[in-house]
Amino acid sequence: MWETVFIIAGLFLALSLCLWIFIGKTARKRHDAIAPGKFDFDSFKSREIARRGVHDTTRFGKKL
Repeated sequence: MWETVFIIAGLFLALSLCLWIFIGKTARKRHDAIAPGKFDFDSFKSREIARRGVHDTTRFGKKL
């Protein structure tokens, strides 16, 4: 009886460890974490526009 409990507990711990390692290896790393209240929309918009390669048409009065 006790042997079965120990085997099941050991399997659970082993699977939990494997899952923890797998998630740690495959999780995306965030390099540019934004502090709360510190979001810079202009910087974000510039990065997105540069990344996508489109023209900035959101600023009124700006002549191209």
